[in-house]
Amino acid sequence: MDSRIGLDYIVENRDYISKLGTALDTNNVVVKKQVFELLSALCAYNADGYARAIETLEFYKNLKNERYRFKIVINELEKATSVDYQVALLAFINCVIISATNLQDRIRIRNELIGE
Repeated sequence: MDSRIGLDYIVENRDYISKLGTALDTNNVVVKKQVFELLSALCAYNADGYARAIETLEFYKNLKNERYRFKIVINELEKATSVDYQVALLAFINCVIISATNLQDRIRIRNELIGE
């Protein structure tokens, strides 16, 4: 299967933001790992995919009444026992930073991650 078709579908259908955000609200590490891998792919795919990945974090933040959108990533990284899951989380952080369109956005995201 061509992954571009699936990524295009997610980018074009905003309702997937809530589905992905809700999928993060589980104790199943395998599911969360797959969601973060998908969010990483969206970040690297194109600007709209990047926006969807960030919107998913915003959705989750609001769902859980959190203050910071990257709180889930940092919390999961701190408590993860699986190296594969830790790698997926770090890869997602890298994709978010690298895929930011300008230097100021990268600095803002880095500061947001450090501040949590």
